Amino acid sequence: MKVYYNSKIAKVVTFLADFATVMLFGAVFTEEKKLSERDKFHEASHVEQYETLFGSGLALAVGIMFTCFAFDCYGWWMLALIFIPLLLYYAWYLIEFVVRFIITLAKQKGWKEAHDKAYHAIVFEREAYDLENEYRKPCQERRYASSFSFLKYY
Repeated sequence: MKVYYNSKIAKVVTFLADFATVMLFGAVFTEEKKLSERDKFHEASHVEQYETLFGSGLALAVGIMFTCFAFDCYGWWMLALIFIPLLLYYAWYLIEFVVRFIITLAKQKGWKEAHDKAYHAIVFEREAYDLENEYRKPCQERRYASSFSFLKYY
């Protein structure tokens, strides 16, 4: 996992939020000079989730590509297939957040409370928060994020 400290990218992305670290495309950007072990484990979970969905998106894009070639249905538009692996994690994250936000807001919650509840209910965040304190355990007893392990939080 590559971590960029004192990152201007983190400052741009997190300027409105109450956090200082963000994972983008498998790399971690932070405004801090140093990350705690807890934060490293949290972000490592997100990196693993991103890599899992990147691989799945790549397999999906290649499958679509070969299907299109097989049926003689190809063209310049196929260049857009590159965005499937790059953005699958973010699309899933955003869709889940919006759905949970609307459901929470419909239960007569305030905007801020609905935002916080929706954010903490996203399966990616639930797994990351669940695993972020694993650094305190001996190495043999630690649990790590693995391929599609976030699905158990549904």
